[in-house]
Amino acid sequence: MPTVSKWGAVAATAVSLAALAGSASASHDPYSPARGIGTGRTEAIRLTSTSTGTTVVDNGTSGPGIGDQIIITANLFRNGAAYGTEGAVCTRVAADSTLCSGTFSLPRGQISWQHLKTTPIGTPPSDFDIAITGGTGAYATVRGYAHIARIAESGGALTLYLLR
Repeated sequence: MPTVSKWGAVAATAVSLAALAGSASASHDPYSPARGIGTGRTEAIRLTSTSTGTTVVDNGTSGPGIGDQIIITANLFRNGAAYGTEGAVCTRVAADSTLCSGTFSLPRGQISWQHLKTTPIGTPPSDFDIAITGGTGAYATVRGYAHIARIAESGGALTLYLLR
């Protein structure tokens, strides 16, 4: 069975990152909320995460390859305080591509996300965006993206740019 530290643990843990920190100014941010998500009320939420579990499923031929999956769970934090959880599944869909989807479960609802990332097997992704695909509760009409800025096997940091 592949080791937990391969491509998915880091990729999914990256999305499990977070410490929600209120609205952010877009003035000096290259990943401003206005970047390609239209007009309306925007909110930037900074999160950190700590991994609570990673399971590698070796599908198909033995060893790393297409069809392998990594299931990740994490605790989410806002300004250092517990703020929610995240669950994600990443599937290797090509030798250099991983398709991931997941959900952030926050106090006011859930936010779902998805991305297709090109990263060779064994290479963790870094500094990338994921699409916000929907939500529930206070996030029922949300759209936008999240920028993953820092990744580690144990957790990381990201910013959600939400448009309502």
